[in-house]
Amino acid sequence: MIRVRFAPSPTGYLHLGSARTALFNWLVARGESGRMVLRVEDTDRRRSSRDMEDSILEDLRWLGLEWDEGPDIGGEYAPYRQSERGDIYREHAGRLLEEGKAYPCYCTLEELEERKQKALAEGRAPIYDGNCRELTAQERMEREAEGRRPALRFRVPEGDIEFEDLLHGKMRFSSSVIGDFLITRNDGSAGFNFSVVVDDATMKISHVIRGEDHLTNTARHVLLFQALGYPVPLYLHQSLLMGSDGAKMSKRHGATAVRNYREAGYLPGALTNYLALLSWSPPEGREVLGLDELARSFDIRQLSASPAVFDREKLDWLNGRHIRNMPLDTLVEKAAPFAPGWSGHPLFPLMIESVLDNIVTLGELPFYMEVYGEPAKPGEKAAPWLRGDTALRVLGRALRDLSSIEIEDLEDARELIASLKQEFLEKGMKPREVLMPVRVALTGRERGPALPYIVTVLGGTECEERLRRALAGME
Repeated sequence: MIRVRFAPSPTGYLHLGSARTALFNWLVARGESGRMVLRVEDTDRRRSSRDMEDSILEDLRWLGLEWDEGPDIGGEYAPYRQSERGDIYREHAGRLLEEGKAYPCYCTLEELEERKQKALAEGRAPIYDGNCRELTAQERMEREAEGRRPALRFRVPEGDIEFEDLLHGKMRFSSSVIGDFLITRNDGSAGFNFSVVVDDATMKISHVIRGEDHLTNTARHVLLFQALGYPVPLYLHQSLLMGSDGAKMSKRHGATAVRNYREAGYLPGALTNYLALLSWSPPEGREVLGLDELARSFDIRQLSASPAVFDREKLDWLNGRHIRNMPLDTLVEKAAPFAPGWSGHPLFPLMIESVLDNIVTLGELPFYMEVYGEPAKPGEKAAPWLRGDTALRVLGRALRDLSSIEIEDLEDARELIASLKQEFLEKGMKPREVLMPVRVALTGRERGPALPYIVTVLGGTECEERLRRALAGME
């Protein structure tokens, strides 16, 4: 069975690039009837927090990316927080030490930094120089007598390290550019590379799907899998998420956290749809796809290795399409938190329907709903529509028509506007000359929902009152 994992660090909000990684893992698991494991890499105790963990899990659920095993639901290979797996790491580290595949290192951070700077100045790779690799038992005792607490380093064997990447093909790294790396720190806690391998091995992860910035780490991981006697999983290193300038996506490119887009009124289905299309194209050429459709169509073998450039305009287009494709009752439910001043209105669904062609995100609703509030004072472009004999005749006729009928629904309003327009078109006027004076009189704006929606939501009595005020101002 395919087993994949997503392993966020709870040191900040869920990044778009991380969400894309989670999505690809989820799509593989669901498309292949596999299992998705959520593992929290919280060994950085200073920066990690349970609040951030909760936030990441909440955003993943909002995206629809549920997992089969994790810290909140447990599973066969629990615990799923690295901070709770210390005994497992110590047992594996002890095994490597006993077999001579790891050794204690007494170098201080200051000594390591000094050697690193010297290597850089001399044009050498800043890798560990093996200072503690062949210490005798006596030398170790002397260092411990000085109060030095040892870390553990993995003894990297000479030669090339090779592995097959499902996207990039055969990869080869020389051990000479890696150097002996830490597996546990001098406080006994596991280092990143070591904990990741032990976790992937003991949780029986079959496929590791992550960003290509981990390619060099994978060389270290392959060595650890082999040293510990575990099978090496299959790897795929996807391209990174880039900004429009070709640099790695960061805050200078705009919002980078899933939460930013969630709060701005983007739909989760639109965001997962867009992230899936970065580096992948559906075989049938369709672009607007729901999460279930993505799971059926997605093929990890069809990913492109080219950089994935984040295009906000494309995301906006997709979000607009998802909004308009959503059943109205579902959309009204999702829209309510973004328009708290209007969501209790009995005609709120009609108001949402009236602005569907205007909005890109649900966060824009307050702006477009303003048309149903108090009319704005007409600006420089709108004011001329309330001047002259033509406007007087149109508004006067509109007021008489409204006074003679009752607006009960949208159809009544449509008949009213159609009748008004037809009467003046037969007199040689243009549609704009008929409709704009009415729109500006009712709302103070040149743009907004179609007039029948405005008339229906405001109601006949309120429309009459606004027309009278507009006519009084003209006279």
